Amino acid sequence: MSIEMQEIEYEPFGRCIKISNRVLEAIISIDFGPRILKFNFLNEENTLYEDKQDQHVYQNEILHEYFGKDAKFHCYGGHRLSVAPDVMPQSYYPDNEPVVYGPINGGVTFTSPRQQDSELQFSMDIMMSDGTSDIMVVHKLKNCSSSDKNIALAGITMTQKDGLLIVPQNQGHDEKHYPNRHISLWPFSSFRDPRLFVGDRYLTVKHAAAEQYLKFGINDVQGWAVYVRNHTALMARFIHNTACAYPDFGASFESYVCNDYTEMRVLSPLYTAAPGKIIRHVENLSLFHVDTLPNAEDEDAIENFCEQLAP
Repeated sequence: MSIEMQEIEYEPFGRCIKISNRVLEAIISIDFGPRILKFNFLNEENTLYEDKQDQHVYQNEILHEYFGKDAKFHCYGGHRLSVAPDVMPQSYYPDNEPVVYGPINGGVTFTSPRQQDSELQFSMDIMMSDGTSDIMVVHKLKNCSSSDKNIALAGITMTQKDGLLIVPQNQGHDEKHYPNRHISLWPFSSFRDPRLFVGDRYLTVKHAAAEQYLKFGINDVQGWAVYVRNHTALMARFIHNTACAYPDFGASFESYVCNDYTEMRVLSPLYTAAPGKIIRHVENLSLFHVDTLPNAEDEDAIENFCEQLAP
């Protein structure tokens, strides 16, 4: 089997684990996080945003009150595990301590120290097969406290700027009396944002610099979204359970857009985690080579493009 794992120095992020096969590579931090900092085809451009200048840092009175006077949350970039709904300070724990890692069947497991105050513990299993262009990420949260936790998990992928995000709209069926889709919009966002296109079959966001941020959520029953930049498409796949409740008015997929990056946020259902219990959230991240980006407002072109990415 041609799966390689090695510990490397990856500047400016320090010690990392590099996992690779004959097709792609992933680099995961172990001095903090963990974060999947790099995910790309071999010898090609990283699909993920890396905050090498440490520009996106949260430091405020709420963080200091909960986690200490010097507490800072660094985004770092890449892919991370968080909790939903997105709220300060619970979703911004300063995970700046070293991570424990070890081999598992088909990949590597990464476990963070138990969080102060919340007494939650995060871990991620990252698995890769020989000769494939995808990884499976199993996010885990363990409730180390003595009380129940009502919570959801969020796999957050920060992608590089200047790409196109495509999210499928849920399609109708014979039932005409009940709604089948919705869009949650955050207060600082606008439906008139020129980057956002809402069609009947797809919702797209064309990344560009703007004065305002954009954040929305959708009940993505089809269970996928894709971000296309240059000649590479990064697709997130997941299962939307229609029998479960989701955060943020039922959103299983969300995106946050700022000048430096676009986020793909894949949410789990809301769980009640009893003391000592572990909840899991699985996401598949796949890479594809593509020739061109489709027109962001041409739904026929988008559909033809997405059909080429179908497994």
